[in-house]
Amino acid sequence: MKHRFSIRQRLLILLLSLITLLWLGAVLASFLQTRQELNHLFDEELLQWARTLLRSPGALILPPFPDRDNPQRTDLQRPYRLQSLGKGILASSHGAAILPPWRPGTPLLQNVRMNGEEWRLATVTDGRRVAQVAENLDARQDVTGEIAQQLLAPLWLVLPLLALVIGFAVRQGLAPLRDLTARLEQRQPQALQPIAGPVPAELQPLLDALNGLFRRVDAAFAREQEFTAHAAHELRTPLAGLRIHAQLALRHAESRTEREALQGVVQGVDRATHVVEQLLALARLDADQLQRDEHIDVPSLVQRLRAAFAATTAAKGIHLTAQGPSPAILDGHKTWLEIALRNLLDNAIRYSPAGSIVHITWEAEGGLVSRMAVCDNGPGVPANALLRIFQPFYRDPNRMEEGEGSGLGLAIVQRATEALGGRTDADAAAGGGLCVHLIFSPNFPGKCPEKKANAYE
Repeated sequence: MKHRFSIRQRLLILLLSLITLLWLGAVLASFLQTRQELNHLFDEELLQWARTLLRSPGALILPPFPDRDNPQRTDLQRPYRLQSLGKGILASSHGAAILPPWRPGTPLLQNVRMNGEEWRLATVTDGRRVAQVAENLDARQDVTGEIAQQLLAPLWLVLPLLALVIGFAVRQGLAPLRDLTARLEQRQPQALQPIAGPVPAELQPLLDALNGLFRRVDAAFAREQEFTAHAAHELRTPLAGLRIHAQLALRHAESRTEREALQGVVQGVDRATHVVEQLLALARLDADQLQRDEHIDVPSLVQRLRAAFAATTAAKGIHLTAQGPSPAILDGHKTWLEIALRNLLDNAIRYSPAGSIVHITWEAEGGLVSRMAVCDNGPGVPANALLRIFQPFYRDPNRMEEGEGSGLGLAIVQRATEALGGRTDADAAAGGGLCVHLIFSPNFPGKCPEKKANAYE
């Protein structure tokens, strides 16, 4: 599975990478600047001690660098020497022997190598005496580095805080995109009207493109529906006329061969008429902007359908049962629920053997229908074809030679159910056959119901 591209992740990675690099650069520059300033302060302090020594009558006690870990380090001591240009050394400290001899032109501050180490040497003179004071550079760098780290320590807290602020800012900045996505996810499949509402300037081209696509798809659907409706309507009259002529010819047929041929014509015309009626139903389903403005009394509708199919079921010896609670209400257009159930019952009765049972069941939550199902004892559908039976014009390859059905019945059932805000599912019925579910509750799984006592027999 390929990882999905995320604008949010890309923005976070890009911004955090740039901010981290800039932060590291700023910390490094601040660290170097702080060390430079500390070195300047230590140089000034070193010169001040040299001037104090020059003005003093004798030896001084110079404080070492503070080192909490090892206050006895000898390299933290400041060796010094005070000498007279005419009388020699006037005062010196322990370790002053490593100091270089004074020469005219010696700078105030210089780095010298003494005893194998780098030292910072301050030299001042008043023309009669010379004072020299030295500090170990390694010790100084240790001290300045520690002080600089302590001064810059709060900056280490800035980076995680910046990451949190940037993450929050990116999330808030992408909120309009999430809002647009939520609005698109809530739209019904048949809702092709333009998306309205203010959006950021960056999303306006995308919104314009989507609205343009919706208009084109809507126009294409309208042309397809108009063509289907017109074509089906125009076919009804000639098919009816052809059936009448075939029946008239059948009455006057003299031979058995002629009668069988004409009977085949009548059956073919009936099948074509059925396909035309199904196409008209599909066209009406697609064209109608379905709104839930009716309260359907499901038990009453089921009873009416049982009465409508009474003659057909009696002719085949099929027992049509109904089971479910009452009251049970479904919000939507009653016509489309009736179309869905009629197609399911027509299929179930057509493919069920004589003497079998067809079940209509429904369940309700708080008086509102959550699921309906029509189950039969027919030949059923192979497991690998259950996901395809709702496709338009799909028919079981093993039954195509029988010449029955148009492959549109279950497609109409699915569209009518979706228009009512539900979904369809199918599985094998208990004891064989097919069970088709109309599911109207998002938390209700599609499954074949168990056989219980029927509410209506």
